[in-house]
Amino acid sequence: EHLRVDTDGYQEAMTRQRRLSQASWKGSGDQETPEAFREMLSRGVTTHFRGYDTLQSESWVLGILSDGAQMDCLENSAPGATIEVVLDQTPFYAQSGGQVGDQGLLMAGDTRFRVTDTVKYGTDLIVHKGVLEVGTLRVGDALQAQVDPEKRAATARNHSATHLLHAALRQVLGDHVKQAGSLVSPERLRFDFSHFAQVDSETLMEIERIVNRHIRENFPLRIEQMSKESAMKTGATAIFEERYGDTVRLVRIGDGVSMELCGGTHVARTGDIGLFRIAAEGAVAANMRRIEAFTGEAALAYDQNQEVALRHVASLLKATPETVGERIERLLDEIRSKEREIESLKGKLLTQKSEDLLSGIKEVNNIRVVAREVEAESPRELRDAGDRIRDKLGSGIVLLGARVEDRAILTCMITPDLTHRFKAGDIVKHLSAVVGGKGGGRPDMAQGGGNRPEKIEEAMETLYRLIEEKPL
Repeated sequence: EHLRVDTDGYQEAMTRQRRLSQASWKGSGDQETPEAFREMLSRGVTTHFRGYDTLQSESWVLGILSDGAQMDCLENSAPGATIEVVLDQTPFYAQSGGQVGDQGLLMAGDTRFRVTDTVKYGTDLIVHKGVLEVGTLRVGDALQAQVDPEKRAATARNHSATHLLHAALRQVLGDHVKQAGSLVSPERLRFDFSHFAQVDSETLMEIERIVNRHIRENFPLRIEQMSKESAMKTGATAIFEERYGDTVRLVRIGDGVSMELCGGTHVARTGDIGLFRIAAEGAVAANMRRIEAFTGEAALAYDQNQEVALRHVASLLKATPETVGERIERLLDEIRSKEREIESLKGKLLTQKSEDLLSGIKEVNNIRVVAREVEAESPRELRDAGDRIRDKLGSGIVLLGARVEDRAILTCMITPDLTHRFKAGDIVKHLSAVVGGKGGGRPDMAQGGGNRPEKIEEAMETLYRLIEEKPL
């Protein structure tokens, strides 16, 4: 009779627990759980996953959602609608740990629902997303769930290959290598890992050789279920960011080749992977690298595409695949030689042009001035021409203009004896405004331009006026 119920404290504790519980209601990829699935979770609705042992199962429909709204019956779906189906048991693996969700079919009589993705909410609610292609789907219906066997097998090859790749990276690069993320799909695999430098091509080839050697050795994959505490004592590799339950799956490859905690699907033996090919390596963040690779049929297709491309290049070069590198080196040497010859000829041509331009010298306010529009392909070429004219001019001001890709470019040069009176940067700034742009630079040399090349001649005349107006 002296006991008292702390109802306020009880309510506060319950509220806190609900927040913690809802915070853990994450789906595949850590997205927030939609309200409809929260309601199912609160009712204790779960899905028994059978996909480690089979690719098909007889299942009952527990829930149907269309764009988040629960339905008892679905006869057809609007184009683009998101349809989600919950079953009591399923062979479909839900997206987790970098492995994509399974695809396949849910079938009953004339009804066919194509599963395009599988995700999970909470720890045991598996959701099949897809399209009702034909027929009617009802809550309470019995149907057959069938995973696409080819896609599952391809995904398993890629997932087992990531374990071999991880082990090879640690063997070659060092124990500092840690998995930082992955993507395992039927088409390819992506593996992110910690490392402080680019992995050069020779090292990548060594890593690739190690993985393929383990594939040829055809090691069995042994999968055990045990407590997390027991698994950690084995020295197995665990991913820091992964959330593990009290019971975990330990995936062993060979005798000490690889040992990781993993909930994904795998091949029975490494030989089932067939072939492993690294397609790319690059940086994704500071001290973080990424490898993209292929296995099985995709790896073979990658090799064949590379071979086709190499043979095509060889035919264009009139060489064999074995001599392509040598032929390209010779061509590059020839190109560099031709480029040097072209630069030499351009220099001679500029010298001739500068001499021709000197014949058009005007004397304004006792200053020798060369102001001409010329043909040039770049600001650098215009600057080179200006240098040559200034050197031959001795004393004076040089202004050259050219049209390059519908724009005006201007270069002004002033000999050292005149920079106390005239500043090339000020002149170009003023004249660039005439041709619709901006410019500036040093007292002895400046460049600019604008988007009105038809005003180049007007800019030349403006220069003459500037010089005329400058007091002696």
